[in-house]
Amino acid sequence: MRAVLRLEAIGDNWRWYARQLEQGKIRNPHLRDNINAIRYGQKRHRPWVARIQGTDDRWDFKREFVQGPRDYTYADKLGERGIYEYFYLQPGLYEINDPIALGESRRYFARVNDDSLTEINREELLECLTNDISE
Repeated sequence: MRAVLRLEAIGDNWRWYARQLEQGKIRNPHLRDNINAIRYGQKRHRPWVARIQGTDDRWDFKREFVQGPRDYTYADKLGERGIYEYFYLQPGLYEINDPIALGESRRYFARVNDDSLTEINREELLECLTNDISE
């Protein structure tokens, strides 16, 4: 079984706009739009899920990023809200970046057992990793 996680790609239009600016495809951008693209078009505000495979000296955890399909069914005209990414998660440990508002996101750890997802803290994650290594 797999758990399904749905995360909203809030402000996805600003990521697109930032890419267009970088590639020179937008001429004479408005200052306000340019500022919004820089502010909200950053990768840290996009939804992502990473499967944790162990510890790492440089990044704390070895991670493998999970790709998921996008659904534009409920998207508004501007592409700011209503775009969802679905992640199909097998049993294991994950780090999740969940956008909660434009320019804000929440990062947390989770454990997936069968088809349920349970949020855990960093200490529980480290305990799970050490128990898996010792077995």
